[in-house]
Amino acid sequence: MRKFIILAAVGIIGFLTHAACIPPGGALTPSSFVQVIEPTWSTIEIKADMTYDRAWQEVVDVVAKRFEMEMISKEGGYLRTSWIYTWWKEGIVTENYRVRVIIKFSADQKKVDMKTEANFMLTAPETGRSTGNWVVGTDTKLLQTLKTDIMGVVGRTTR
Repeated sequence: MRKFIILAAVGIIGFLTHAACIPPGGALTPSSFVQVIEPTWSTIEIKADMTYDRAWQEVVDVVAKRFEMEMISKEGGYLRTSWIYTWWKEGIVTENYRVRVIIKFSADQKKVDMKTEANFMLTAPETGRSTGNWVVGTDTKLLQTLKTDIMGVVGRTTR
């Protein structure tokens, strides 16, 4: 009986948590969204024969094909994109889901680190309206896509 009560309580809490996390319009979040407190960095080693200037330009070119740059510093080896609202449903603006990318080069300019930030807007279950609160996370599909694209232009190959 005790196990049943615990399982029922866990199920109710899970249902309420899920219901409170439905974005406006009732649509579920993308399967690639992972809620985290702080997105983690993914690292790519730059080809040994590639200069920093060339690696910087290649990375900027890859990122600029999908995003607008919000902050960019070649000297500091850092760039951050603006939020985009069309990643989840390509070509369709989704006011309740947004992503952006942050890139930084290591101090020795031999590695490039990247992370994706993703947010979705909570909806009040009783009204179906936005609460104005973003849930913080990362988008694994965006990170993998970006990592593959950047690795293709600046990454070291293994033998």
